Amino acid sequence: MDDQWRKEAIGRRIKAARSELNLSQKNLQEKTNIKDSMISDFEHGKREPSLANLAKIAHALNTTIDNLYYGDSSNSFIESAPNYGMKIVNCFTELMLNDEIGRVNVDEYNTMPYIDMKKNAWAVRRLLEALYEFKQNEETYPNPDLYLDQIKQSVANEINGEKNNV
Repeated sequence: MDDQWRKEAIGRRIKAARSELNLSQKNLQEKTNIKDSMISDFEHGKREPSLANLAKIAHALNTTIDNLYYGDSSNSFIESAPNYGMKIVNCFTELMLNDEIGRVNVDEYNTMPYIDMKKNAWAVRRLLEALYEFKQNEETYPNPDLYLDQIKQSVANEINGEKNNV
């Protein structure tokens, strides 16, 4: 997506969500502590909001970051996908686009998908083991959602660190 087009699209979505709630830019400024001049810049596509500002705006407008950024949460990645099928599709799409999944020749006529375990083998193994253990003992955790988030964040940080060092 072109940067300017994205800024303008996000701006249109912010303005539409704000208008739907009959809020002025000043009202939104009061709810978010973001200067109304900055909100105006966002809405006119002059600036793109940071993730922190986008989160504040989404919260104030009773919507999601995905809706403001993508226009529809079905285009987002994993966490906000509206249904199980889309979560799976988004996950595999992300893996394929990041060369974690590819195709290997079985013989001269056939290929089959594969997961390239060389890139993030230890991180993926740690994730799978932690998820399996979590699934088996979920009811024993005082805050299962928090624990699951910590597992995912820890492995994501490990994978991002490996990718950033390449």
